Amino acid sequence: MTVPTSPSRAVDALAVRHRLGSLEHTFRPESEVGVQEKYRVWFIVGSLVAIAALLGSGVLLWVKVHWGVALFPLWIGVLAAGAVANSPLFRKGLAARRLHLYEHGLVVNTTGSGLFTVRWERAVLYQETVQEVIDYKGTQTPVGRSHASVLVAPGGEKARITDVYAGSPTWAPLIAEAVARAQVEKVWKLVREGGTVDFGPFKLSGAGVTSASGEMLPWRDVSEVAVRGGMVCVWRAGQTKAWQAPQAQQVPNLLVFLTIVDNLRRR
Repeated sequence: MTVPTSPSRAVDALAVRHRLGSLEHTFRPESEVGVQEKYRVWFIVGSLVAIAALLGSGVLLWVKVHWGVALFPLWIGVLAAGAVANSPLFRKGLAARRLHLYEHGLVVNTTGSGLFTVRWERAVLYQETVQEVIDYKGTQTPVGRSHASVLVAPGGEKARITDVYAGSPTWAPLIAEAVARAQVEKVWKLVREGGTVDFGPFKLSGAGVTSASGEMLPWRDVSEVAVRGGMVCVWRAGQTKAWQAPQAQQVPNLLVFLTIVDNLRRR
């Protein structure tokens, strides 16, 4: 869900301690959204029966026919068992997890009952989105999309938020935009005053953008900066090949980076 729900006492305590402000959004585990609690037992029973049938048929094929023929049902059975074991519908501990987005930060379950919290202005955010496609005779068809956001707190504690939480097309940009709103002004002021800001494979200053190898490209020579195919591409004027193109997931606070770059190029 994308509406606030009553947090636990532990979450409330963390939100108060870190002065996170009002609760704005709550997201539940993906599998919990589609199946009501009253059908949970049928999901478990049906899954176990299907897995047992796959494994049983695999064993029979191994004994009666050939081990090579048995590998397919056995492999599918093992994969299905792993998926069910990690499903929120099978494990109540996972189903109880929540991603809470507040005015000034977030609180999210990490492992077990562990909680991670960070304020937006102190967070370092890495985002990874993978678009799976089928390439058939030169035609690419999207078949799936997965997302992960990794947040790092000032002390080095990390939280990896994945598609286990429903609504990643909603919560992923909400997190990125909240971090950007909280940090862009401070970073922009630092750069305008002559400072240099580190964004992983890039460094930004009033003079230009510097690569990990130490080569600087002045802003007058930068023709375009954009995210293409999961890469952050920087083009030198007059060239078709990107000057630098590291993976987007390597650039911390990507939306902050792109906003500062856009402002510097327009000066």
